[in-house]
Amino acid sequence: MAFYIWFLDTCWPWFRIRVNIHVNKSNIRNITKRLFESHHSRNLELIEAHEYSPRVVNAIVEIPKGTSAKYEYNSKLDTFQLDRCLPSSMMYPCSYGFVPSTLAEDNDPLDILIYNDTPIDRGTLVECNVIGALDMTDSAGRDWKILGTPTSHVRNYRSLRDIDPMFVKLASHFFKHYKDLNNSIVEVNDWHGKKQAYDVIKQCYSRFISEETIEEVIATA
Repeated sequence: MAFYIWFLDTCWPWFRIRVNIHVNKSNIRNITKRLFESHHSRNLELIEAHEYSPRVVNAIVEIPKGTSAKYEYNSKLDTFQLDRCLPSSMMYPCSYGFVPSTLAEDNDPLDILIYNDTPIDRGTLVECNVIGALDMTDSAGRDWKILGTPTSHVRNYRSLRDIDPMFVKLASHFFKHYKDLNNSIVEVNDWHGKKQAYDVIKQCYSRFISEETIEEVIATA
């Protein structure tokens, strides 16, 4: 225990800087792949980054399109558990999930909206082209939502301009009001294009790698 305290007090600032430099200069996919392979238990949150990330990302579906039940992945039990049912007639406007090997500002994996006509089953791994991002804030802080389309989609969506404008409005309206009856305040800001989305994804990869590396150092000390 004394070593852990000494490490965090003395070496943490220097070590964190070194980790960030290493992440910026290294291939994120290779790092996350090694982290995934080093864990003996199956954990969907640790699936390695896509080889073409951040333009293309792996996504795990938690909530199919058209449901009012909110599911979340429990990495300790390796199962999807019911978080809550929305206390209204609102339904998710698209399939919803997370990007593995990322850590957002709310200490959860980065959220992703999957734009697709057909609902996608919970637990499905989907390769997604990154189209944009929705800037949101809730009680836990900044809460970016990446918008992606399946790479297998027949249509080639290149930017937000190719997305149905009504969907963009529906998604903004949904996330602005889906917690109203829970007395939770959600601030929905602007939609952003691919460049901003790429920056958010890279930040979340770097944050995840830094945290995972620190945990492994402490665990093996």
